[in-house]
Amino acid sequence: MKHFFIKGFLLVSIAFLQACGGSSDEKIYTISTDISNASFSNEIFQQSTQSIAVQVTFEGDGILVGFPPEQDPVPWLAYRAENVTDNSATIFIEVINEERLRADTYASKLRIAVSNDNGEKFASKDIDVSLLVWQLTPTTAKLNYSATLGDASVASQQFDIISENNQWAASSDVDWLSLDVTSGTGNGTITVTANTQEFIASGIKQGNIILTEVTSGDSKVLPVDLALDNIYYQADTPVIALTKTTNIEALEKTLNISNNSEHVYPWQASTEADWLTLTIIDDNKLHITADSSLTQTNAVNTAEIIITSIDENAVYSENVIVNFYHSDLVVENKIIEPTSIDDGAIVTSPALPVFYTAAENTLRKYHQYTGELENTLIVSPEGTLLEQLIIHPRGDYILAKALETIPNDDETTTEVVHRYRINLADNTITELLDADILYEPTDIVRLSSRYFVITQTLEYANEALQVQFWNSANAYFASDIDVAKQRNNIYALNYSTATINRYTTQVNDFGEQSILTTLTHEYRPESLADDQFINNFVIADDEKHLYTISETTEWSTFDGTSFIDQGLLEATAGIVTLQLEKNQSNQPHFLRINTTNLDGFYVDIYDEQQNISATIQTEGNQPSSMKISSDGQRLILNANAADPLVTDRIELVTLTP
Repeated sequence: MKHFFIKGFLLVSIAFLQACGGSSDEKIYTISTDISNASFSNEIFQQSTQSIAVQVTFEGDGILVGFPPEQDPVPWLAYRAENVTDNSATIFIEVINEERLRADTYASKLRIAVSNDNGEKFASKDIDVSLLVWQLTPTTAKLNYSATLGDASVASQQFDIISENNQWAASSDVDWLSLDVTSGTGNGTITVTANTQEFIASGIKQGNIILTEVTSGDSKVLPVDLALDNIYYQADTPVIALTKTTNIEALEKTLNISNNSEHVYPWQASTEADWLTLTIIDDNKLHITADSSLTQTNAVNTAEIIITSIDENAVYSENVIVNFYHSDLVVENKIIEPTSIDDGAIVTSPALPVFYTAAENTLRKYHQYTGELENTLIVSPEGTLLEQLIIHPRGDYILAKALETIPNDDETTTEVVHRYRINLADNTITELLDADILYEPTDIVRLSSRYFVITQTLEYANEALQVQFWNSANAYFASDIDVAKQRNNIYALNYSTATINRYTTQVNDFGEQSILTTLTHEYRPESLADDQFINNFVIADDEKHLYTISETTEWSTFDGTSFIDQGLLEATAGIVTLQLEKNQSNQPHFLRINTTNLDGFYVDIYDEQQNISATIQTEGNQPSSMKISSDGQRLILNANAADPLVTDRIELVTLTP
């Protein structure tokens, strides 16, 4: 800056404006201005558009404008003359280079003078010029609050003011915002509280915090958004699968009913299906029973349950689909072979008695009880491999990926990633061309009645695979993800640290980000040694029980605050646990083998008291993955053998003892 001052302003800028007419020895030279000082103020790092006009009247042959001899030139001041006549002119004073100045008060002086040609006659008028460069810099560009309509409060937020000893005042232009500090000098901290109780409708509420520099009266605004989400009823599952065959019966289901607000809103349940009986157990439970005598046999009977508010119209209803598979079939274990599929290429339908696999570039649909191949759909280009099947929680569609290798003219190749959404109702295929996720999707989750796709690094995307939220600064590769459905909380396994991380979620229809997550716990079981890891886990929908596969612990409890390591459920020497899944009733299913005998692979099913309620033998081959049907009655095992001499196959095993 010093060099800039010297080079740019070493010469005093003097403008000589020659008016018409000649000089006269008798003429008395005079000059007057309408102001004697000019004060400017400007926010630090900002360019100014301020200009002050000085009206000058004079008697003389012309006027001179510049810095007086006793005043050093300054780099922040400029001037120009307009509207010059033989006895008047307008001098415009402006500040320049102000965005390069530090916060401070600057002063200078301009002299406006009249003189004759040889300088023998002279009159002048000085204009004192000051520039206040002020700083009131908040540490955030905007405050965003996210809450649900009816919430009693929302967490306050703080921001700091960075200032170079400027005196300031703070206020709000809306009555629902309050500040704990409204004035200060220099640096400061303000806590802002948003009052959510004033509103009777959801939506985005906007206001401003006004920061005023007291000396100049200049001000700036800090925008504030309060996003009040809609209220939704939510069942812990949006779809129910019931079954009645000759030897299998699953006719009942209890739903947990909640909403995404702090309040309990009374609800009612209704259905038009005469074969369904609905019983409200308490404020948050609905029991559903199907009467098979009133349904069509050898068919899937479909009904809808509607959860609505009794007296609060602002709550969005919940629609639960019930699919009842009624058949006179005698269900037996089935083996489908030869069938070679990857573990990520098999999913069970949450709505129907079917499962899907990817084979080459096709999607195949199998009946989970008969084992019959019901449909084959070509999805991706020939020569590609369809993979990464992810099914929607309602069973509406499947997300899938295919990698296509395209040869180039220069004998190189280009890999193109295709991402598809396959509508399971009509088998239509949509390629998702606007996806912007950076990592591979792993799950579609339902949070507060809305759906998100989660990737392996916990990117949260919409159903078009466009990222809505990602804490990239704290990202890691999650080897497993699960949802506590009654709490709308996410659990993710960080394999490298052997920790299970718990995240609360805030979903909002109106916020700048439709979802936000907060890490609350990083749980590593106490019994786990430094060199031991967790291979898999499931969390109960109410969060009370956490089941894991590790060398030292298989069960932990959670009371809402702390996790407690309860150790192994099966401590018998020689027993190895390979897979872990939970059914819709939150019962953990551990796939195991006893290496001390030849009984083969089996599944231990545990009840709510962590006792084994059933042990089911598989069909013999070692499974690489395990799925449980949505009615909880069928096990789908991908026996993708490592031994090339053993045929790859899918085993369908009945879970009823």
